[in-house]
Amino acid sequence: MPRPAIAFVATAAAVLLVSGCAAAQISAPAPGRDAPDTMAIVTLARALSHDSMKGRGPWTPENSAAARRLASELATLGAKPLVGSSLLVPFVTRDRPADTVYNVIGVLPSRTGTVTGELIGITSHLDHLGIGAADSSGDTIYNGFLDAALPNAMVLDVARRYRASPGDRPLAVVFFNLEERGLLGAIALADHPDAEALFARFNLVIGVDAGAPAGEPVAWSVMGALPPHPAALLADSIARSHGWTLRPSAPRPISDVYVFASKGIPILFPIPGPEWKGYTLEQRLFAMHRWDHYHKPSDQWVADFPLVGTAAFAQWLWEIVRETSK
Repeated sequence: MPRPAIAFVATAAAVLLVSGCAAAQISAPAPGRDAPDTMAIVTLARALSHDSMKGRGPWTPENSAAARRLASELATLGAKPLVGSSLLVPFVTRDRPADTVYNVIGVLPSRTGTVTGELIGITSHLDHLGIGAADSSGDTIYNGFLDAALPNAMVLDVARRYRASPGDRPLAVVFFNLEERGLLGAIALADHPDAEALFARFNLVIGVDAGAPAGEPVAWSVMGALPPHPAALLADSIARSHGWTLRPSAPRPISDVYVFASKGIPILFPIPGPEWKGYTLEQRLFAMHRWDHYHKPSDQWVADFPLVGTAAFAQWLWEIVRETSK
């Protein structure tokens, strides 16, 4: 996950100001026929970031358990293997050749039932930091709720909706491992013997690894949207229909999708911006202080985490996939 662009400190005044936020900013929207299932998203994210998962650290049984859980979720949706014969795709790293870890890679059939031809891809990473230095409370588990259990769950929400309303292009769903160790899972896929033929099939890959803010952003950064490509222009058009603006940037090696960009494949990597609908600056800073704890043990689920930003992010992802898979 990219480091948030703004450092912040809550103040007593912000505590008072945030209490004035409208209820719409701190509760989930009512589900509709074509809306993200925020309850399912949070349920899965809670499970992946639970203390029992010990932060999904690299080369741990809990990391493997996270991979198996995500593979099971994809199998339930009817995903087929895209690499080899299993949704669990093993690899080893140069410095630990005896220790197998797993990417999770599957493909959901198009409306005609095919898994061949051009693909739309969506990714997030399943690993986190594991057990580390204690914080001031003595907590040593780096749970990784926003980084990236919640993105994992948003990706599965998109997969669920694609299964219900498939497009003409199959949807590849990829949960990379060892992102926190330097994009090693994505690099392993690029080094796979079948990689050249596989990468040639991708029409677009969307990376989801920027958490979800407590409010609805009205401005976003999109890494990979420069130079402009058709999916970037589409994402901008959809964003504007929601009243948002986008700041495009060129690909850079901050996420697994960079490996696809290095192969000439169009990518999109949305990053929520610093302005939120219905929030003053002070309210937003307080909310960030309350819930956004990048690479800390306190990045864990709490009952009052607002779902408005999650719903907005997940909906935009689905609309991009829906349109680009046609």
